[in-house]
Amino acid sequence: MPEILDIQKVSVGPRYVTARVRVADDAPLTTDQDLIGTTRIYNLMPEICDHVCLGDEGSTFKDAMPSTELPHLFEHVAVELMARSGIGGDISCGRTREVEDGDGRTFEVQLDCPDDVLTIGALSSAEWMMQWAFANDPDEPEPNVDATAQGLAQLVASLSEQPEESSGTEEAESEAGSDEAEDMTNTEDE
Repeated sequence: MPEILDIQKVSVGPRYVTARVRVADDAPLTTDQDLIGTTRIYNLMPEICDHVCLGDEGSTFKDAMPSTELPHLFEHVAVELMARSGIGGDISCGRTREVEDGDGRTFEVQLDCPDDVLTIGALSSAEWMMQWAFANDPDEPEPNVDATAQGLAQLVASLSEQPEESSGTEEAESEAGSDEAEDMTNTEDE
């Protein structure tokens, strides 16, 4: 099966990362159109049912999950990965909206951005998990959610430990006398 979700564009701002996501024409648009895929996501991370979910009926994602758009489910998968990484803060939140004047299959998913590498990594990993769940390919191994979250945390840590590239050049210029120089996880969406 082709890609279920296509991340078409990612914008990084000071507080949020926004991804434009399109659901493939031959893919289910809502969770109730593929209960097997939806159940596979639930089995990977049942904690998403406890996410606070504002904007839909009910107060938790459990109320929305039986019949919501796949990009909304994708949002909660990404938020859960950020929360499990341990570096996303006490509260991670997101928001999913259909793109106005779109084709009904294109959405903007906006996530809190405690760290742009973490957030973009969570989006990419969530896309992979959604593909695994909804393509239902028996040859694909089940994703390890905790290992994925740990890998995201290690990636962020490794990037923050690297020295700045220009520091050696600045020191040489200076020596030469140059004058130039958000607990698991209360999540909320609106």
